[in-house]
Amino acid sequence: MGNISRCNELEIRRYKNRLSEPFLDRIDLYVIMNETNIEDKPSFNSKSLHEKVIEAFKMQILRGQNELNGKLNDKQVNKFCILDEESREILYRATNNFNLSFRSMNKVLKVARTIADLESSLNIKKEHILESLNYRKR
Repeated sequence: MGNISRCNELEIRRYKNRLSEPFLDRIDLYVIMNETNIEDKPSFNSKSLHEKVIEAFKMQILRGQNELNGKLNDKQVNKFCILDEESREILYRATNNFNLSFRSMNKVLKVARTIADLESSLNIKKEHILESLNYRKR
């Protein structure tokens, strides 16, 4: 078994401070991983996850997308990442509260579009925007 790095919070903060903001702004998902326990069981298996991903791809094709969600340009984001009024208000507040750049806002939309696709939802809903915001860097 290889060596596992166990950095403390100060070491992690120092490392993050060395990375430029424009570089960090290009990372789509930030996920905090916790240590696992031997009794932990996965909430899904590989086959069911694979099926969900295939269904998400099918939804993108049926929507008329030529690109995957993560590769959508600004015009395509406006076309395929439609929000209802409640979701738009949440994104607007997040943009103001977290000082999101235009690029960051579009990234939130593209991640929310993917979450909605994985849940077989035609529209991006409030919960998809909120989950997408949770994947932003802190």
